[in-house]
Amino acid sequence: MARVKDGRTRRSEDGRATHGGDEAIDPRLLREISGCTCLQFRRISRRMTQIYDRHLAAADITSNQFGLLTYLQAAATPGIRVATASGGLSIGQLAERIGMDPTTLNRNLKPLLEARLVRDAVDGADARIRQILITERGRQRLSQAIPLWRAAQAEMTRALGSDTAQSLNGLLETTVAALAEV
Repeated sequence: MARVKDGRTRRSEDGRATHGGDEAIDPRLLREISGCTCLQFRRISRRMTQIYDRHLAAADITSNQFGLLTYLQAAATPGIRVATASGGLSIGQLAERIGMDPTTLNRNLKPLLEARLVRDAVDGADARIRQILITERGRQRLSQAIPLWRAAQAEMTRALGSDTAQSLNGLLETTVAALAEV
């Protein structure tokens, strides 16, 4: 039974104990919430991140940093559809590509800037815009991390099975596209 400050137990209309005057939460609602798409996705995302981070630790980067370096390398690689003339991306462009708000992106870039894996420069066309570029040191770290990433990919494929991994990736691409419209 729930007790409030005055020591009295309070009950909802259906006789369940309430907590501090709040209505008790129906167990059916709790089961529904536990099946929430967002909560399920966050749980699997945390587990996958742990696996990739464990592998990438040997290169002294996280899976998030690996992703940022990969996007910046792609921007600097001629002939790739996402390459830019400057070889870098503005904070806004990078944030949009990875689906992260600029404030969080700046916080995530800080250790890469401090380690000199990326650098920032003023945009040649607009001095108000900051361009982020991968450095030679960043390219080397990315090259060192790629075999580790491949090992993480292989572990995921073994754990999920090849068909499930392919299906999951297709579903995730579809989901990203669908949610871009929301």
